[in-house]
Amino acid sequence: MDTASRLVLFSDVIDSGSFSQAAKRLGVNRSMVSKQIAQLEQHLELRLLNRTTRSLSLTDAGQSIYQHAKKLREQLLETDALAASLRNDVFGELRISSTTHFGRIHVMPVIKKMVEDYPDLKIDLRLEDRYVDIVGERFDLAIRITSPEDSSLIARKLTDNKLVMVASPDYLKQHGMPQTIEDLEHHRFVVYAGEEGVMTNWAYYDGAEIKNWAVNVHTKVNDGFALIKSAQNGIGISLTLLADSYAELANGSLVQVLPELKFKAFSATYIMYPSRRHTPKKTRLFIDQMIEYVKQQGFYNG
Repeated sequence: MDTASRLVLFSDVIDSGSFSQAAKRLGVNRSMVSKQIAQLEQHLELRLLNRTTRSLSLTDAGQSIYQHAKKLREQLLETDALAASLRNDVFGELRISSTTHFGRIHVMPVIKKMVEDYPDLKIDLRLEDRYVDIVGERFDLAIRITSPEDSSLIARKLTDNKLVMVASPDYLKQHGMPQTIEDLEHHRFVVYAGEEGVMTNWAYYDGAEIKNWAVNVHTKVNDGFALIKSAQNGIGISLTLLADSYAELANGSLVQVLPELKFKAFSATYIMYPSRRHTPKKTRLFIDQMIEYVKQQGFYNG
């Protein structure tokens, strides 16, 4: 491995937070990563990292070298992107990160069409609800439910995230259809419990005023599919994204509860990709097909 490659690896280690995480992301052995960073320090005649058994941190010299290494990595990625944008064929690997449930429902059909249209294209899809570092983890693009704040990324809005309250016909037959928000006191709820906490309070509009409703939590799940499946199984009433539950509402396995009640929406869903001068053709094609897909589903709000 030459010095440039070791510098790029060094930036990957810092962005990952550890040798182990960098090795895992790159699909290599941890000892190899540690050895290459040690050889980089020997070549530069500088100590770049303070190492302990539990953590690592940058030295002052390491901080300066890290900033240079990040720029070098970005230049190399920009060169790859330029070459990919100049080619007419579509091949190589497209790395995609997506929120879990949106990825299962909406990204998978687009991937299916992409690999049918471009058989030489390989896909690396990661479904996870954490906030990924698109550049640092070498993703070509990511689909996120968040407000775009990173100026190094381009964000294209796919859909607003209207929230709907849903339950199965069997649950409503057994427990009754709520007619007012006060009726909800007598019902049980399935709620989302993610890294940011448990959704025990639902914000809704009473005219122009936003109010909060403390729900009777029966079941907590940390996955959008499990949230909808729990509602379908009659466990309780769920609050879901319309984009996630539209198919179940259409086929009747879920029924909207208090449809006139308007909830405070989540952040919109965006497709994001690095802000580079040259976007590879494979990335542009996927973005175009993703937008076309959500338009066909009827919930595109770009």
